[in-house]
Amino acid sequence: HEGIHDNEMADKEAKSAATSRMNNRDRVAFPKYLRHGTLPLSLSALKQAHHQKTHLRWRRMWAKSPRYNCTPKTRS
Repeated sequence: HEGIHDNEMADKEAKSAATSRMNNRDRVAFPKYLRHGTLPLSLSALKQAHHQKTHLRWRRMWAKSPRYNCTPKTRS
């Protein structure tokens, strides 16, 4: 799909819709039950945010562990 104008625009709009609850500009096009309030987040976006927070928490906890300094460091 890369390089095709319509697909690039669709990808951009999909990413915007998946990452922002406040991107509710064209409400008239929505069914009536979605026209009021904020749009629900996608399950995929929620899972990704949860994974990022969990991984960051794990890295902080691991850095404080007594075993952290005993393990060989690798480049990431």
